[in-house]
Amino acid sequence: MKVKEVVALAAQTLGRDDLAEALDTLGGDPPEGEVKSLLRCYNLIENEVALDFFPLRSAERFLPVKGKIEYARFAYAPVNILKVTNVFGAPVDFALTPTYLSVPETEGEVEVAYAYSPPVKDLGDETAFSEHISARLLAFGVASEFCITNRRFSEGAMWGKKYRDALRAAGIYRRTLSVRARRWV
Repeated sequence: MKVKEVVALAAQTLGRDDLAEALDTLGGDPPEGEVKSLLRCYNLIENEVALDFFPLRSAERFLPVKGKIEYARFAYAPVNILKVTNVFGAPVDFALTPTYLSVPETEGEVEVAYAYSPPVKDLGDETAFSEHISARLLAFGVASEFCITNRRFSEGAMWGKKYRDALRAAGIYRRTLSVRARRWV
């Protein structure tokens, strides 16, 4: 699905058909005003979903230079390194530093599996999600963020509740975990 579809759905959800029409008449021009604000809200929500609820994952092969793999070499901005394996699939020890991933120098080519932050999108781009995350779910989040940024807090709270309920229905909402207190007999 396209970002433009999600933003238009969010505008219609808010009852702002004028913004939905402005999206249609935009053509190739960069967005301005409230349409630009809706796009910014979309990018915030997509980033929140990717970092907190439904991590985007990728795997790439690298040949370390002196035991280092610079983060700049990754196709996406890595947020969390999940595992590092050699070409045979055996796990490889690694250490994280602020600018690079460190592996033993004796290793050859390695495969790095990582979670990443989605890049900033424009209206014509595809969304980062396809399976569990629907356009409706993202539109609720965009509507909530848009209302809050425009100081309509009670309406923003209502859309935020719908957004969290949609996350819960998608089966990806993480509730806070608690440990029961010990009871001595």
